[in-house]
Amino acid sequence: MNQLSAYTESSITSVAAQMQASNDFLAELQQKAKTTQRGYAGNIKIFFQYFLLREPNQKDVEEFWGLDEQTANGLILKFKNHLVAEGRKAATINRYLAAIKYLIKVGRNLKHCHYHFDSDRIESLKVTKYRDTRGVSVDEYNKVFDVIDIGCAKGKRDYALFLLLWANVLRRGEMAQLTVGNFDYHENTLTVYGKGKGNDLTRIDLNPYVAEAISDWLGCRRNIKPSDPLFIALDFHNYGHQLTGDGIYAIVRRTCEKAGISKRMTPHKIRHSGITDALDLAQGDYRKVQHLSRHADPRTILVYEDNKNQYQLELTNKLAARVGKKRQ
Repeated sequence: MNQLSAYTESSITSVAAQMQASNDFLAELQQKAKTTQRGYAGNIKIFFQYFLLREPNQKDVEEFWGLDEQTANGLILKFKNHLVAEGRKAATINRYLAAIKYLIKVGRNLKHCHYHFDSDRIESLKVTKYRDTRGVSVDEYNKVFDVIDIGCAKGKRDYALFLLLWANVLRRGEMAQLTVGNFDYHENTLTVYGKGKGNDLTRIDLNPYVAEAISDWLGCRRNIKPSDPLFIALDFHNYGHQLTGDGIYAIVRRTCEKAGISKRMTPHKIRHSGITDALDLAQGDYRKVQHLSRHADPRTILVYEDNKNQYQLELTNKLAARVGKKRQ
């Protein structure tokens, strides 16, 4: 097999192979969040496929790590230019570059790579922020509750899930990590792993109405333990397994389409919608909304720690009162 340094526009071979990462490399990827791991692995695979026209294997990874700095960064720049020519979005291109940069970092940690990712030569693209963060109105969102049958286990699960997504504006990654032990029905609280906070847990207050819906869902399950997932899959092939972020995404898409919501909905779009509605309810008090969304800088949260629960619960109660079958 030709060395990666020889993979030019006119010198590429095609061989069938399966991607097999080394134990060390896989262990490094396992340190990342599951969604990040999956994304990096896929991006790295496509990077190699562009030059090899086949599935990469561990030998290809080792060869890439063994290149000199100029050749390696030249290949990365060529790949970036290819993505630009394809019309890929800036955020997508930047994710590919981040994955390749991490691949180099892993190689250096394993002492298999002796060069750095040339950030000066291979600049990330400026991302134009998506400005439509309004989501949908509360009246539009309430359509989902008209198509959820709370007389069955699936309906009870989805009902609690949609209430929680709105009233506490949780991210789908946070939802996917919840366990039964994270929920305290007597205190009406939920403990979540916040985005970018490592293993730090944050306790958030629940509206009693939302807590009741979660408890009603758990009442459908038998012999549950604190370590069990709070939300589980109910289909035949995956029954009882943790409902993943992708699973939550699919439920949101499918239910919103069934409800006739015209806008393409995602869990994050619900988060946008809830935050937007909260801004109206708080009459533009961004400090209160930041306590709800947990977007605030940790140092700012410490300053307002005494008032955090009061502000967050106030908005959670107001949001919860606007959705579901018991809405006023």
